Amino acid sequence: MVESDRTPGDGFAAARSAPRIGLFDIMQMDPITGHDPGEMYRTRLDDLALADELGLSVAFTAERHFLQTYACPSATTWLAAASQRTSRIRLGVLAYTLPIRAPVQLAEEIAVLDWLSNGRIEIGMGLGHRVEELSALGVDPAERVSLFQQRLALLRGLWSGGEVSFERDDVRLRKVTIAPLPVQAPHPPLWFAGTDPGAAHWMGAQGMGLAVGFKSTNELQPAVAAFIAGRAIRTPEVIASEPPHRSGSIALMRSVVVGESEDRVRSEITDDLVRISERMDRNGGTPSERRESARHQIDAMIRNEVMFAGSPEQVADGILRAQSGIPFDLLLANVYAMGASRERIRTSIRLLAGPVTEQCRQAILA
Repeated sequence: MVESDRTPGDGFAAARSAPRIGLFDIMQMDPITGHDPGEMYRTRLDDLALADELGLSVAFTAERHFLQTYACPSATTWLAAASQRTSRIRLGVLAYTLPIRAPVQLAEEIAVLDWLSNGRIEIGMGLGHRVEELSALGVDPAERVSLFQQRLALLRGLWSGGEVSFERDDVRLRKVTIAPLPVQAPHPPLWFAGTDPGAAHWMGAQGMGLAVGFKSTNELQPAVAAFIAGRAIRTPEVIASEPPHRSGSIALMRSVVVGESEDRVRSEITDDLVRISERMDRNGGTPSERRESARHQIDAMIRNEVMFAGSPEQVADGILRAQSGIPFDLLLANVYAMGASRERIRTSIRLLAGPVTEQCRQAILA
């Protein structure tokens, strides 16, 4: 375990501690349960209300553009709705593609969100990993790093309350001051979502959090190590300007399915994968061949460390084993397995908030 330079409110544990647990939703349409965005929004808001009631730490939502099978191209709108259905759980986006964003509009929207949520917003930012998304909006992918840095500096300047003037390319600001300012001073906690080591190092030095996931531990470790090295060289000014409250400093994103037993969970996931296979390719093998293929897929997802699945004890053990390779202090669980029923999804949320969280704590204390 790597020791940190923890400061008050830093959220990055100096010694191993049980991670906080939250949710991460990519808002992907389910090929089995349907493609009705309205119904999806209603059920997801119900799930957030449940997570809030049960005491989960945070719920992040992805923002995806121009993809037919994803339902959240406007995370700002979604978070505004979520803020009115919850009262304690922190809410965030992972992540705004910063190079395509107008900085003044985004700064104002986030400030309003912070007021709507009573200071519970956390903001993830990304460089833009999909070339199609950048190009469609006239952004040269080769300029995404410089645009990210430019817009981040402008956002911080606008949130400081002072006048901001700037002129370059498509951004022209003349003595701009926004109101209201965010509830959280100087601004909501900021996260970077990405696995590029160079970017992670820079973000660490800027006092941001790092969110990584859906790859193996070995694939994620270079970015995490670079991020920790970046945090070690934060200036006193950066440290002093960091928000006092945040859900964590390193977040690990994983698909998570929790149930009564490993056998039941694996059987249910197998059934889901078989149904999806039948829906996508009706002539692709016999029923027994489909089930065997599904079982291999499950084994691969667990082996490649992109999913925790099983009983509460097994999931808690998987979380703590992952923490031995990556010193994360926040687990973001995507509980929305394709084909899973609402009942099973809500069971995963309940078990994560209850026995999984408790068993992680007890294991650390033992």
